[in-house]
Amino acid sequence: MQPAPPVLMPAWLLVIAVVGLMIVAAWLARTLLVTRRDVSTEVGDIPMAPGERRQWADRIEGVASRWRSGELDLRALHLELAALMRGFAEARSGQEITTATVTEILAMADTTGPSSVTQRLSQVRRARRPLDDNPLGHVGELLAIWEQPSFDREPEAAAQEALDRAEEVVNRW
Repeated sequence: MQPAPPVLMPAWLLVIAVVGLMIVAAWLARTLLVTRRDVSTEVGDIPMAPGERRQWADRIEGVASRWRSGELDLRALHLELAALMRGFAEARSGQEITTATVTEILAMADTTGPSSVTQRLSQVRRARRPLDDNPLGHVGELLAIWEQPSFDREPEAAAQEALDRAEEVVNRW
């Protein structure tokens, strides 16, 4: 009796295996694409209505007029502007900003600068101006700058700069 030669795997079985792998790969790709987070409708990407933007600008102007009339000192001005910027950032980003610390706000923002919050804060405080292009990061850096100037030598210049930067955020974002 002679041993039978080995039987090769049929070609149709190889074709079925390849087709099965292609079906699994297509299903996996479809699942990843369909369940991906939709960032097209995030609040910060939606254009703000001109009337709503005007309301925020009017609020800043109200704070500015109170500063000019002597009703607010530099510290109170910065506190009022910080509260306004927090409210504006919350309205635009849809995230809880009013009770967040500066470091928490900076951690929430997709930064265009260093990823370390402490590095960002030290750079911003050295430059004395916001450096981030991301609007939420820009607001967080602005709040960090406004924490110190109560002891500025030139309160008029610090106040006008703070008002200008607040108006810039409302007009840009």
